[in-house]
Amino acid sequence: MKAVRTVVCKLAQTASQRGEIEATLVAFAHACDTAADTARAIGSTQRVTVHHASYATLRATFGLSANLAVRAIARACTALKVPDKRHSTFQPTSVDYDARIFRFHEADWSFGLTLLGGRQRIKSHLGDRQRAMLTGRHPTAAVLVKRRDGALFLHVQVSDPAPTLIDTTDVIGVDLGVVNLAVTDDGTTFSGDAVEAVRQRYTRHRRALQKAGTKRATRRLQRIRMRESGFRRQTNHTISKRLVAAAKGTGSAIALEQLAGIAERITVWRTQRSRMKGWAFFQLRSFVEYEALAAGVPVILVDPAYTSQECSRCGYTARKNRRSRDAFECRHCGFALGADQNAARNIRARARVDGPIVGIVDGGPRNPPEITDKLPAVAGSN
Repeated sequence: MKAVRTVVCKLAQTASQRGEIEATLVAFAHACDTAADTARAIGSTQRVTVHHASYATLRATFGLSANLAVRAIARACTALKVPDKRHSTFQPTSVDYDARIFRFHEADWSFGLTLLGGRQRIKSHLGDRQRAMLTGRHPTAAVLVKRRDGALFLHVQVSDPAPTLIDTTDVIGVDLGVVNLAVTDDGTTFSGDAVEAVRQRYTRHRRALQKAGTKRATRRLQRIRMRESGFRRQTNHTISKRLVAAAKGTGSAIALEQLAGIAERITVWRTQRSRMKGWAFFQLRSFVEYEALAAGVPVILVDPAYTSQECSRCGYTARKNRRSRDAFECRHCGFALGADQNAARNIRARARVDGPIVGIVDGGPRNPPEITDKLPAVAGSN
């Protein structure tokens, strides 16, 4: 098994190279659309079958090199296998590269890319981190990306043997949410208050700029979108690093809910819709998995059904157990706890069943709870 990491490299293309890159992006997107139409027409998403039916057309119509045509077919076939993308079209925002049409030159930190007009050697603006990750490497895959603000980047993929998983004797259950971005079974909480304050501030700015409708306002909207995205990404990185560090330090695996399609499954009040849609659950989970893989920490995904309604002490499950968003009190045994922490304990318990950890005998919580009449305050952590 290999651990694949992506090095994001900003390109320093010339004006003429910029024109060729733009033309390549457009031709590649059209080629993907044509390959997808061909696949739908012949009723197959097998790459070899679609290749024989569309390769010559792509080469002749769009002027792509052999391997760019092959990459376009591969992307189209991969997209069609995803139910939500079967009828989608491709935008001129990225191009896939493999070892035959891409090369990294460490001598001057440049990249060789095959474009419509032939091979071009494009310089880059790299920081110390990117240079350190690329030094002595010979990457064989990359994705040319055009961002919304028009900037061009190359996402270079480098791979290493995945580290050996650490020996674990416990599990940390993690409940992901909106008000609290993440809560562990021992009560450690990553509050979403600061995130919500930033989201509301950007929302107010966005509404004012949209109302103005000028070109200057449009440019500022682009900058706001990038800043908000960067803030979200940085926050998720911080949370994931702390979770993985805690797991590795205690010799534990990390248990998360399988949250595929959560945005479509969950219903919320109208006033909470923008907050629900404004955070990236999948991104946070992906970052945790990414950091855990690099650190050798196992990640166990569990069924999320009723984790918020089940009592982590006696197992009794009922909707009325959840007194409010923050409060949980079991109607059967009277056990009370913060709702998110109770859900995290249920996640941990399910992970111990789904992925047994060597050395574990007792399946109870690490800190056995007591039945109380009052809800304890959830521990906070920035």
